[in-house]
Amino acid sequence: MKINDHFKDNLIKKNFRFNAMSEFSLNYKLLETLTNAFGPSGHEEEVQKIVREYGKPFSDETLYDKTGSIIFRKGNSGPKIMLSGHADEIGYIISDIGKEGILKISNLGGIIPPFQPSNEILIRPFKGGKDIIGIIQGEFSFGREGGDKIKPLDKLYVDIGCKSDKEVKDLGIRIGDVASQYAIYRTMDRTRFKKDDDGKETKSTTKIAVAKAFDDRIGVFIGLEILRKLQEKHIQHPNQIYFASTTQEEVGLRGARTSAHLIQPDLGFSLDITPAKDIPGMPEKGHNMGDGVIIHAKDGSMIANPKLKKFAIEIAEQNDIKFQYGFLGFGGTDAGVIHLTGIGAPSLFIGIPTRYGHSQRAMIDLSDVENAVKLMIEMIRKFDQETVESFTKL
Repeated sequence: MKINDHFKDNLIKKNFRFNAMSEFSLNYKLLETLTNAFGPSGHEEEVQKIVREYGKPFSDETLYDKTGSIIFRKGNSGPKIMLSGHADEIGYIISDIGKEGILKISNLGGIIPPFQPSNEILIRPFKGGKDIIGIIQGEFSFGREGGDKIKPLDKLYVDIGCKSDKEVKDLGIRIGDVASQYAIYRTMDRTRFKKDDDGKETKSTTKIAVAKAFDDRIGVFIGLEILRKLQEKHIQHPNQIYFASTTQEEVGLRGARTSAHLIQPDLGFSLDITPAKDIPGMPEKGHNMGDGVIIHAKDGSMIANPKLKKFAIEIAEQNDIKFQYGFLGFGGTDAGVIHLTGIGAPSLFIGIPTRYGHSQRAMIDLSDVENAVKLMIEMIRKFDQETVESFTKL
């Protein structure tokens, strides 16, 4: 059985209902299911099946592009508001099978070299059958000069316990097969202490989650939960909401481009992680895990529409939603192509501060996720044709 089969089996049973709700009624069993699923760039099918089964009951129409993206529409008239979270995760592709049974790998997306040695990966063989767990390693130096240097991916190898290429091929593995990082979602309860201006200390509790693929299953999760809440709480708004679970973001924002062409949105939002800077070694501060959702001024692929950004900040302040100001100086998000669709669509990147992104064990505070859902829903309540048009009026 694949690592996620028992989740999928439960998910698709007729009349199955999730019951693992937090006090904020977000379905964290869904988040566990999504992050544990296999879905490197270009190979998102397992994830998208989960997305489709969960999202369809909360939408009026389900649309598809031809890169594998799934788009849910809710509402029949008014401005088109596109929300985007990408289903793909970083991954690997088998580039060579050595005669001694050792594998070489190349990257699918932004692999970070320091995270790789001793990292476990899950290989899905072309020939089918069982998934194979491999361990990334580098040549042992045994104290030789240069042994402590960080090695690029092409200087590392994957050990799956084989001793010949024949043994590897007997497992069904071929050059071109893909792999994901291998890790299981887990949570930890933590207590926070905070002093007010008078020096009085207060105590609160929060829940930390650790998993692979928060980039960007967290955005997919947020989009799906927004759809669910819009329907279950009968939230009224004069808009058409399109949530796109997009493909191949990690290799060039590809599914967002094709999805946006299909939708032709009036506004766009990318829902994604952003690096938390509250850990040792970061060159700058900010984006603190647990201090709220981040409203970005820019990322590496677009500049936020300033009027839309101001609108988001005002909505957060009016509704006591915990948020942070931020920007991403490098890297892009789906908003990078959404904002250039058609004659343009004012766009904004809504980020979840994440420690150790693109690793096996990325870390988030679930309170930031809850604030992101609240912020998006409150904005959706306030959007209408006049408001949307105001973002581009001189």
